[in-house]
Amino acid sequence: MAGPEKKHTDGHRRRLRERFLRAGLDGLQDYEAIELLLTYAIPRRDVKPLAKELLETYGSLEKLLDATPADLLDRHGMGPSGTTLVLLIRQLCSKYLEQKIRDVDVLDSSAATERFLRMKLGGGRKETFMVIFMNSHNHVLDFQVFPGTVDRAAVYPREIAEKCLRTGATAVIAAHNHPSGICMPSDGDLQTTRRILAALRTINVGLVDHLIVTPTACLSLRGNGMLKRLEAQI
Repeated sequence: MAGPEKKHTDGHRRRLRERFLRAGLDGLQDYEAIELLLTYAIPRRDVKPLAKELLETYGSLEKLLDATPADLLDRHGMGPSGTTLVLLIRQLCSKYLEQKIRDVDVLDSSAATERFLRMKLGGGRKETFMVIFMNSHNHVLDFQVFPGTVDRAAVYPREIAEKCLRTGATAVIAAHNHPSGICMPSDGDLQTTRRILAALRTINVGLVDHLIVTPTACLSLRGNGMLKRLEAQI
């Protein structure tokens, strides 16, 4: 027979679910959103203190979702179930945006592209380079990722050009993250962009933009006039 404490916990969880179903995340405080999520991984425990602790530790929902498995596993009593659920939510969000962006005109949806890239790359602890391949209607054909280290990603322009030929891409968008949180391009970033431009020019494929992203910001080399200057140098 359930005791008074369990009945109270069950009632609280039910009310959280009802508020979320009525108003979505707007109906919950951030710690309550974390709490509601954790109820599905930790069913026999009051997880409100844990939710508040996680929010205090990471500072925001965004930074919590950017945490690595090593950060979360066994910390704060999360265990494998809670850790798996938090990481799954982030990767589902990323996959959702990836699939959604395939259905839109990328050039007319810069905000959607930026959201996708910030979700996919922005919170990474290591620098990662991504190329989005598009057809003549500006629809996404495929993605390619070049992983890297804390401050550098190994990018191979010849591989990008070869994939353009394989997929029939007529334009690409390049992007990478800066784990430092500073969006300004380095000399190395500009050199990499120049090499990609040169490789793509040999097969008549355009570089629409090169974006640098962090969890909270995005810089467009095209929008800042840098890409045009690089094009003029080739």
